[in-house]
Amino acid sequence: MAARAAGEKANPACLDGCRLHGLSLRMRKILLLISAGLLPACSPLPVPGKAPLTGSATEARAILDRSARMTGDPWKSYRTVQVSYDGDWSLIAKQVQPVLVDAAFRKSSVEIYQPAGSRIRQTHTGPGGTKEVLRTPTSIAVRYNGVKNTDPDADAAAALVADAYRIFLFGPSYLKTRAEGLGKISPVKIGGERCDGIQGSLRPGFGPSPGDSFIAWIGQDSGVMRRFQFSLEGLESTRGADVEVTFSGHWQAPDGTIWPRFYNERIVRPIPARAHLWKLVSLKSSR
Repeated sequence: MAARAAGEKANPACLDGCRLHGLSLRMRKILLLISAGLLPACSPLPVPGKAPLTGSATEARAILDRSARMTGDPWKSYRTVQVSYDGDWSLIAKQVQPVLVDAAFRKSSVEIYQPAGSRIRQTHTGPGGTKEVLRTPTSIAVRYNGVKNTDPDADAAAALVADAYRIFLFGPSYLKTRAEGLGKISPVKIGGERCDGIQGSLRPGFGPSPGDSFIAWIGQDSGVMRRFQFSLEGLESTRGADVEVTFSGHWQAPDGTIWPRFYNERIVRPIPARAHLWKLVSLKSSR
């Protein structure tokens, strides 16, 4: 969606209808200040976990399984996967969620995923230097320029990011191993393809969250996940919000596995806004 033209007034009904009360006072103030000139009207997208179901858990599970097979089931197939990313954050994202975005360190990254142990090692770089993250199923360790982090909010944000990026990269191949409470919702068209909507939950959720809801939009013909929309209950400042990441430019590796190359993240609620554009620069894997 395009930003508002200069001087265009925000829709007061939008602010009332977007559940601002569920966010931190700081985030609410920032959103109210910037909405008048920069943000579009409320998004009509469904709320994860609350969209009316049109199909059963069995049907939804079958779609996830089919998608995993069609993309080579990379979470099941590999011992390690190393990727590098590069991207840019919007000004709004930096202002609204400075701890989660961590823009001084998260410009580019090299990330190593070990599916068997569900371990993630990320090395982020940016104008502030280097941020190292080690995420395991039971722990998070963060270092800034070689110094161990002592801020619990920064640890929580790093854990949330690592957990989410695992789904962004591996899609239904990973999602099918964790998702529960599944059901189908009405399909939509994304990137020129009709996509089935799979609604479900993850428990635990992203980072320290006890649980998060999601909607995965999966192409009926291609089998790839075109979009992933999810709640952000892991941080006090993001509770009540949800975001979506749209995937495009899918690339087929020589071994037949399929990976998204371009990622477009948007804030859906409380107020729609651009957040983050990034791309896959390289990928190495070992079975």
